[in-house]
Amino acid sequence: MKYRKNQEFRVAYGFTGQLQEAIEVYQGFLEPAAESGWQVIALQEQFEIQLRRLIELHAVDAVVGDFISKIWVETLPADLPVVQLGGQPLAGTIPSVCLNETEIGRRAVAHFEEMGCETILYFSTRRSTEICGDSGLEWVRSVESLRDRIRNQTAVGVLCASDFMARRGMQVARSLDLGVPEDIGFVGIGNRTLDGILADQGISSFPVPFPDMGRAAAALLSERVDENRVRHSQISPGELLVRQSSARRSDKGRLRHQVNDLLHNRLAAPPPVADWARRLGMSRRSFERSFAEECGVTPYEYLLQLRTLEAQRLLEQTDWTIARIGEAVGIPDPARFSAFFRKRCGVTAVEWRKKAIR
Repeated sequence: MKYRKNQEFRVAYGFTGQLQEAIEVYQGFLEPAAESGWQVIALQEQFEIQLRRLIELHAVDAVVGDFISKIWVETLPADLPVVQLGGQPLAGTIPSVCLNETEIGRRAVAHFEEMGCETILYFSTRRSTEICGDSGLEWVRSVESLRDRIRNQTAVGVLCASDFMARRGMQVARSLDLGVPEDIGFVGIGNRTLDGILADQGISSFPVPFPDMGRAAAALLSERVDENRVRHSQISPGELLVRQSSARRSDKGRLRHQVNDLLHNRLAAPPPVADWARRLGMSRRSFERSFAEECGVTPYEYLLQLRTLEAQRLLEQTDWTIARIGEAVGIPDPARFSAFFRKRCGVTAVEWRKKAIR
């Protein structure tokens, strides 16, 4: 189907708008759509019904969305350009944009095997041939089936279709008195910070470049319209972000390293502890508990330790004044810094420097 460049090209876009991910995909689509001069009609509720009405009114020239099935799409006018976005590809002459689930499954299996997991499951309401077939993961589709499958089990890894599903799975494991990740490890998809906070534990997750999915859909639609070309686009996820829900045994000291990175060059004005937790995808209570277990001190005490070590280093390696060193480590008042240093080190800052010079 060709369209004349001087005519407005109307694209119906199936958009729920319920999740941040959907918004990011939509925004990614709008960028190239605006460059092409397309009019994008967002259909939010009862997408398929609204689309039928637009077609009857001859008010749409193309459509992008996550469709019910290939059979449903084939009931649309044959000359209507269609792009499947999200879910899974539709076979035949329907261009599709989706996640590279084969790659996700492969990476998840490698991660869980490194954890020492003997059983690996895929928790999703939709079976994925790419994940279950190519990677060999066992599919569980409901909370009830997951509960039955992991009851009295250990060394289990669960790849979940989303971080929300991972959070639900973690709740199931805890209700069975199973440790996460000691007994059951969970990995999600989407990297949603909110789910980690609500789970009271950081969720390992594959980030998804959602705007890229929207841009890819626009590119496929343009090819379909201008060249009558059918092509599928698989979007690769980012590298797995390993957090508490599937922390490998080799990750001892992980929180300490992450906090060190967070506070690097920021001792003079460190973010509040609640911000440390938020950036690591954890609630403050969960972060403080986990940090104390790993490091043996509270996050605040650890901050004081870092300030002490940095003050010692500056006294030994620079000729800065005591006041300047105090400012650099976040204690700008000279008297307060001197009292702090003496309490932590047993000697004054001046005495420490003299000893270092010797």
